[in-house]
This record gives sequence, C-alpha cells and structure tokens, in this order.
Amino acid sequence: MTGDSPQRARAVVIVAAVALVLLRSIVFLCYEQNFDSDQAIVGLMAKHASEFRTFPLFFYGQHYMLGVQAWLAVPFFWVGGPTVTMLRAPLLLTNIAVVVLLIGLLTTAVGLTPGFALLAVLPIAACGPVASAQLLTVLGASIEPLFYVIGLWTLRNRPVPFGVLLCLGALHREFTLFALPAVAFLQWLDVREIRWSAMAKAAAAFGLMWLAVDQLKRHVLDVAGPLAVSGDGGNGSLALEAVQVGRVLSFHPDTYFARLRLLLGQGLPDLFGARTLPLFTGGIWGDGNVGSWLAGATFVAALLLCVMRLPSKIRRTDLRALEFPAFLLLVALQALVAYGLHGGRQVEMRTELNYVLMALFLPVAVFAGYFRVESSRGTRRVASALIAVWALFMLFDTLRVTGQYAVSPPASPHRVLADYLVAHRVKYAEAGYWDSYRVTFLSRERVIVGSADIVRIPWYQTRVELNRLNAARIDRLPCDWGARVAEWCVSDPLDR
Repeated sequence: MTGDSPQRARAVVIVAAVALVLLRSIVFLCYEQNFDSDQAIVGLMAKHASEFRTFPLFFYGQHYMLGVQAWLAVPFFWVGGPTVTMLRAPLLLTNIAVVVLLIGLLTTAVGLTPGFALLAVLPIAACGPVASAQLLTVLGASIEPLFYVIGLWTLRNRPVPFGVLLCLGALHREFTLFALPAVAFLQWLDVREIRWSAMAKAAAAFGLMWLAVDQLKRHVLDVAGPLAVSGDGGNGSLALEAVQVGRVLSFHPDTYFARLRLLLGQGLPDLFGARTLPLFTGGIWGDGNVGSWLAGATFVAALLLCVMRLPSKIRRTDLRALEFPAFLLLVALQALVAYGLHGGRQVEMRTELNYVLMALFLPVAVFAGYFRVESSRGTRRVASALIAVWALFMLFDTLRVTGQYAVSPPASPHRVLADYLVAHRVKYAEAGYWDSYRVTFLSRERVIVGSADIVRIPWYQTRVELNRLNAARIDRLPCDWGARVAEWCVSDPLDR
C-alpha cells in the first residue's frame, strides 16, 4: 500500500459524497415549482442588495432571521441573474460543505476509515426527496444551522470566534443555540471543571457581536425593503428577536406530547423516507409517492443494531474519539425535545420538518459511534449493508422524481401568471400573499404585485396604491370575471 492511499481513499469518498448531494439536489436547484412567497422575499432581498438599492439586515418586515441567505445569493445574482437556481446555489454549496466537514471530522477526530465515514453521513448526503427539499429551501431552518453547529464544534477551544459565530448563527436561526449546552456538557465531562476564563471571553464576543448587529439594525441598515421608512419594518432593539421567539414557545403538557407523537409517528418517518408519502403531501410538486415501509424497516434495523452493540463496546474505546458523535447526538436530541414547545396550543396537521432538521445528525452520530467501536467484521458488514440498502431506496426515489421532472415537469402556474402579466404590460397588481411576492420575483420586478393580506415590503404597497387606477386585481379560482390565467382570474382596468 502506498503512502498516499489514505488520502486517495478520502478524496474518492468526498467525490462520491458530493456527487450524491448534487444528484439529490437537481430538482430543487433547477426547477422553480417548489418555491413560495416566503422564499421569493429572500430572492427579492438578494435582488435589491445586488442592485445596491438596500442591504437587508433581516428578513423583510421582521425583527429576526438575519438575511444571510440573501447576502450569499448576491454574487450569484451578479453572474446568473435573479433566478431560483442562483438563489439556491449557495444552499447547494452549504449542503456540500456540511457533508465534507462531517467526513473530515469523522476521519480525523473520530478515526473512521473514509468508507465508514461515508456510510455514517449517508442520512444527509443521500437523504430522500422530502429531506432534500427541506435542505434546499430558502428561508426557514434550512441547511445553515447544521453548518453553524459543525463550525461551533471546530471552534469550541477558541472562545472569541466561538462567541461570534454563536451570535450570528442564533440571530439567523435560533436552533444554532443547541450547540452551546452540548459543547459545555462535553467539555465539563472531559475536564470536570468549568473554564470560567473561556466562558467569559465567549460571552464577551457574543455580546459585542449582538451590540454591533443591534446598532446596525437601529441606525444603518434596512429591515423593511427599499425606500422604507423607520416605521415600516421597525428598526427597534434587537431584543425584539428574543421577544418574537418567546411568543411562539409554550409548554402545555397535552399539546407538547401530542406534537412529539406527531413528530415520532409522522415527521421523522417522512424525513428519513420510512413510510410511503405522496409527493405533494411532502411539499413537492409532482405525482407519485416517495418512501416506503421497507426502507423504514431497513433504516430502523440499522439503527437498532448499532444502538444494541454500542454499550458493550464503548468501554474498550478511547472516549475522546466519541466526543464528536456524542456532540451530534446531543444536538439532535435537543431539537427533538424542543419541537413540542413550538406553536402555541394548536397542534398542526403535519410536522414542520424545517424545525427538526437537526434530527438528521442523530443517525450520523449513532452510525459513526458504532463504526468506531465495533470490532466484529461480520456485524460491521451487516450494519453497512443495511445502511447502504436504505440509501439505495432513497436514491431510487431521487432518480424517479428527477426523471419525472426531466421528462414531464409539473406545471408552474405562477410562472404562467408572471409571464402573462409581463406580456400584457401590466406593471402593478394586487393578490394574496402566497401569490404576490412569488409573481413579483419570477417577473424580476417587471410586475409589482402588492399583498392583499400579509405585507412584507411596504414599498410595493405604496407603488400599487399610487397606481391604483391601472393596477390589476388577481384572485384565485373559483371566480367568473376577468381573464382566466392558470389558477387565477385577472381583472385589468385597462383591458391590456
């Protein structure tokens, strides 16, 4: 065996992992059907920033969720224009970065061979269409919190950068905070003492970064869109973020445990492709189903085998090698426990998967820990085969959905509506929230569609109101007036 064989094997594994991420991402990167107004607002933020019209510090109209996704999309918009593909390109790169970082840490810090590291990260690298759609969704808790959590682990012994990243990650998506108790607990377990000096430095860095963003929000950067006035979005204290997050957290025993039952019986099976699910129910435009009970049985069998073998093997292993898998496991468990706290007293019909994407770390942690401690080659082969078979099920689902889009992609009614309005020289219109910003983005702002309910960009409302006499009205079917365009009736006062 030559001296560079381990490096070559690692390079081959990374190439394979990147190929898997690219394959599962094609549909959501190249097609605009799986796109809504929430995501369109991020696209409009990026467009405004790329044109130097404003710098969106936070999601328009809110006091929380840093506009990181919009900032990252700006250079891509300069190259490829304001399209869904360019908007999601940074998410694709972040998906790749997460998988590559995991493989790197599992091989160096945990001591796995590249092949076993690849098997351990397959729940993320080769996840099915439902999970992949979530990991490539603009806004929401997409892939970035996973990236922040891994970054915080690598910075755990550097208090100042750790505090800065923790602050920025928490201001983007609060789920990043799950990394803090996991790091603190494992470090205490390692040295059995509290490192007060490191804690003080991290807290100071966190506080200074918070104050810097707070001052930008109050006095410098926009939070409500181009030409917005201070009252439009509210350039108030950053403490409003904590208030906003606090409003959606509550603990009522009946509701809490009902949400956890929903998560365990529906959310996690859907996330890991462990039951049959219609594409549309999974939030993906298209016909047919994804997932299967057989894939679920295979996945559960792999997890059970690893979990049953771990306790008897851990005692013979250097526990320091298991710190990173333990960290991932603690983060995932916090995400699962915290899910039941969200949403008030009303239990939703379906699990909000974007709130539990950290759960993807759970099987990665279990598989990585198992492969690190297992000494029986035969048992390792069985576990490897089960994981690989599950990944093949997910790959089959991905290929089927990709083939459907390539041969006969589902209709894109919002594209039809946007093109109709542009072709008929309609510059101003009004529609419901879930249509307005999506059409505005798809038309590249050649049509400004104000929202008839939820307002995120007040400037649009002002423009539409000033042009009320020639603004079109857009209503969803059923309706019996105006021109019927895809799923809407369009009433144009100028009959263009």
